[in-house]
Amino acid sequence: MPRNDPTPSIEYIRSLYAAQDSLLNDIVRELERRNIAIQVGPEEGRILQLLVKLSGTKTIVEIGTLAGYSAIWMARALPEDGHIYALNKDPEHVKMAQVFFDRCECKEKISQIAGDAHKTLPTLSAKAPFDMVFIDADKISYPAYLDWAEKNIKKGGLIVADNTLLAGNAVAGSPPEGTAPTTWKNIRSFNERLADKSRYDGTIIPTNEGLSVAIKLF
Repeated sequence: MPRNDPTPSIEYIRSLYAAQDSLLNDIVRELERRNIAIQVGPEEGRILQLLVKLSGTKTIVEIGTLAGYSAIWMARALPEDGHIYALNKDPEHVKMAQVFFDRCECKEKISQIAGDAHKTLPTLSAKAPFDMVFIDADKISYPAYLDWAEKNIKKGGLIVADNTLLAGNAVAGSPPEGTAPTTWKNIRSFNERLADKSRYDGTIIPTNEGLSVAIKLF
């Protein structure tokens, strides 16, 4: 989803806690050149990084990699024996991300998997259980991605997802004009499932787009 211009508060947070190095800056510039503005912001990248460190995560599945921006933030937080599997559908995005992964100092911790996640996720199940999943792909499929996560993320592992407020549209009682009804319905279903306290301990961090974070309890 398109990102809004950062507020002064977000700019302040970025300046203190989420400064980008040349690699991350180059990714942002390349996406701007291509007129693509759907990656997480640096403050969200920093949140992801801290979640990895705080949870002691070693294995991550990222569903929706684009140019590799969030994957690099997370890979940099992994221990020496950690690994992230970055799922990317669009062939052009796969090529773009690989250029940046090859420049990363922790490239040995990143494996990019090309293809539709609905087809590639089952191939990863043999490596389960994983410690964390980060979902940032087609919003209509979030419930299906959660189905996979429930079977393949360990008990006590993290389920994290971006755009779960749908730029504020998820809070409406019915699909707002311009929002696909099925997408609206599926995101709300995803949020309601993560709110089930018998299965998850979670919340939505109120970023511009909404960042869901939940501990899997089963």
